[in-house]
Parts: sequence; structure tokens; C-alpha cells
Amino acid sequence: MGRETVRAEELAGDLARTYGDTLASVVLYGSAARGEYTEGMSDLNVLVLLRDVAPATLRRGTELARSWVGEGNPPPLVMGVEEWRRSADVFPIELSDIRDAHRTLHGEDPFSGIEIDPMDLRHQCEHELKGKYIQLRERYLFSSGSPEELGTVVKKSLSTFLVLFRAVLRLTGDDGVREPEAVIRRTAERAGFDGSPLLEILRVRRDGADFRPAPDSPVVTGYLEAVGRAVEFVDGLGNRE
Repeated sequence: MGRETVRAEELAGDLARTYGDTLASVVLYGSAARGEYTEGMSDLNVLVLLRDVAPATLRRGTELARSWVGEGNPPPLVMGVEEWRRSADVFPIELSDIRDAHRTLHGEDPFSGIEIDPMDLRHQCEHELKGKYIQLRERYLFSSGSPEELGTVVKKSLSTFLVLFRAVLRLTGDDGVREPEAVIRRTAERAGFDGSPLLEILRVRRDGADFRPAPDSPVVTGYLEAVGRAVEFVDGLGNRE
């Protein structure tokens, strides 16, 4: 067990003492739950489900949340239990990804009785892929004059596209593929792009290597082309609905 998991368990214990019976579940999800956490690059993601999300109830956890974020973690994802159960149609990617890589640290299994409609998943997948692709191009435009900034943009954005690629694979029946290298290779096969630039970025992330690519580097341009092809592929799936 890594220290990131131990820290998440400590938070779960603190939340249980703070909220008592109001706390339904605390769930660790994402890279840490998959055993792929990378210090300084990965986020430590925690879902907190409360039976009551009134402002006064939320404020009871303010100091815990501030301390958690002060350590460099993203804020806990806090939702009401009923709100969570009614969100599978609007957040199918998020729920699918948490479902496939999570560890319950406290309380109930949050996925009991939850079903995700493939059509909802495809609609959100296309929306998110197109939006993140546009953002990636914007950041490329802004950072192409600085190899250091561009390298940071490329490395940090990959995790977002890995989440979306896993959603693409769920749509094609490959929902058992979760390891990042396998996700890249299989999505490349399905969508018809060269996965080698993404595999190189993944290697750089894992190694913590210095990465200052030129804007016309094949790794960078190939990355942009691959994401663009994935967008086209998911858009094409809509014609089959």
C-alpha cells in the first residue's frame, strides 16, 4: 500500500469522525486505485457521498477540505447520495471510470443498483473529446513558443485523454482494457491512429524525464493528430444510433 492510499484512508477516518451517520461513502478512485499513481503528476481523487448536503452540513468539513487541498490534492468530489444515484445519465464517463477503478474506504458501495446507458455514454464522450481537443489546440497555440511549457501541457493533458479513451473502448465493447499502455494501443487500433506519440508521452510521464519538445516535434504533432482522429471516430459512432 502506497503512502497516497494511507493518506486517503486517513482522510476517510477524519470525515467519518466529522460527519458521523451523515457520511454514506468515501471512495478512492483514479490512478491511485489502479495502482498507477505518480508523485507530482497524478491526482489523489476522493469521492465523498453525504446523506445531507445542506450548506451547514458541508461547512463541517471545511477545515478537512482545506488541509487536503493544501497538500496539493484536488478537492474531494462531494455529492448527495440521491444526487449521485440520479447522475448516471449526465455523468456516464465519470461514473464508469470511478466504477472501474475505485476502492471503498468507508461505508456503502456507491455503485449498487446503478446502470449506465451506452447512448448517454457516447453523447458525453463526443462532447468531452471535442471540448478537450479544442482546449489542447488552444494550449498548443499559447505554449508553442516555449518548449518547457509545451512539454508540461502535453504531459498533463494525457491523463484526461486516457479517461476519454477508456470511454471510447467501453463504447466498442473493450471495457476490460484499463492499463494506460493497453488503452492507447487498443484505442489506436479502433480509431485508426498512430499510438506511438502517446506511448512516448506516457513513458516520459512515468520516468519523470525532462521533456521540452519543439512545436513541430513528431511526438507533439502526432499527439494532436491522434486526438483529432479519436474525435472523428466517436462522432462517426453517432451515425449508428
